[in-house]
Amino acid sequence: MTAKWLCVFCAVTTTAGAADDAAALLDKAVDAFRKNEPKQKNWNWQIVETRELVDRSGNAVQKFPVVTSESVIRGDGRRCNAVLTWGDGKKPYLAEADPDDRCQAMEAIRPPFPPVGVLVNHHAKVLSRSSTIVTIAIEPDKSKLKDPNSDVRCGASIRATVKLDAATSFPLRIEGEVAESGCDGSFVPVNHYETVTRAPMTSNFRKGSTFWVEWSLEKDKTGDPEKNFWIATVQHYSQPWDNLAVLYYWGRQLPVRHEGHRLIKDVKTTAQEFVVGSELVFK
Repeated sequence: MTAKWLCVFCAVTTTAGAADDAAALLDKAVDAFRKNEPKQKNWNWQIVETRELVDRSGNAVQKFPVVTSESVIRGDGRRCNAVLTWGDGKKPYLAEADPDDRCQAMEAIRPPFPPVGVLVNHHAKVLSRSSTIVTIAIEPDKSKLKDPNSDVRCGASIRATVKLDAATSFPLRIEGEVAESGCDGSFVPVNHYETVTRAPMTSNFRKGSTFWVEWSLEKDKTGDPEKNFWIATVQHYSQPWDNLAVLYYWGRQLPVRHEGHRLIKDVKTTAQEFVVGSELVFK
């Protein structure tokens, strides 16, 4: 009997230790993520996004125009993403405006997935570790589903597997599914291309969505580690679809002509180091 209870105690202690270890690693990941953000001033990038509606078998029933966006530098040095081209030839909104106006037009358009929201969730345990990668499993935290911070609410709703770079603790990949309701919500669509006013709509990134995001380290050409920048180079989203008549993205309304089961979005980002003294041309 004593041996049995000793084994149970050991198992509980090991589990608690793994959870504590995971929490500490995730705290380091959050710190690394936040310290990386200011380094974007040294880099430019272009993002290509594709979207398609698929049926229950995964077959595409409608493809939507590809959109290419670029990093734009505001007057205060901060950056935003603004539309560069539409795949169907549509002229981008404020294409010839100054960077601050282009950025302001995009303020209301937020990316769906909050990486830090996932990383601050300590309902986690270490699955494996090697000399290069630490893999952590994160479970939803129902106690935070009504947190006033939308990123925390959404992150607490996600069941995820996180792979961290062992040397820097920066996330290499986050893969998961939205298992709870904290990402659910409505929004008033931004419509830059028409005068039609729409009522609030339901967000596509909600319970039932699956995704994965991968980051790559872009290294400074001169070898200065302070200018190295982690950037999300590849992203994939599969989101529930409610057979709506329209789809909104990047401030544009697109008609939906077919019934579908899920909306698939793929994102690829290409980064290039910004060289001091070079001239940026905004098209």
